[in-house]
Amino acid sequence: MSRQRLPERRPSVTTTFVHDCRSYAVTFGFDPSTGRIGEVFTHGAKVGSAMDGILDDACIALSLLLQHGVEPTALATSMGRLGDGKTPASVIGALADLIALEVQP
Repeated sequence: MSRQRLPERRPSVTTTFVHDCRSYAVTFGFDPSTGRIGEVFTHGAKVGSAMDGILDDACIALSLLLQHGVEPTALATSMGRLGDGKTPASVIGALADLIALEVQP
C-alpha cells in the first residue's frame, strides 16, 4: 500500500502513559479524512539522551507504518511481551498498545 500523507493541519490528542514507573507524554495526530491515527510523538526521556533518540526514531517508524495502512492492533500484537504474555516488554510496545486502544477524536 502507498503512504497516505497527512495534511499540514490535522487534529491531535495529547495524553500521558506510564511504563516501567516512568511517565511519558504522547501526541497522536489524526487524518481528518478518515479519523485514523497517522502519526505519533512521544516525550519523557531526558532531551539529548539515547532513550530520547530511540523514542524519536520509534515514533517515526510507527507513524510511517500507520501511514502505510498497518492496523494499530497489528502493531500492538507484534511487540514483545514479558513472561505474563500481556505486559509490554518495552516502552515502544507500551506505545503500540496505547495506539491500538486510542479512541478517535
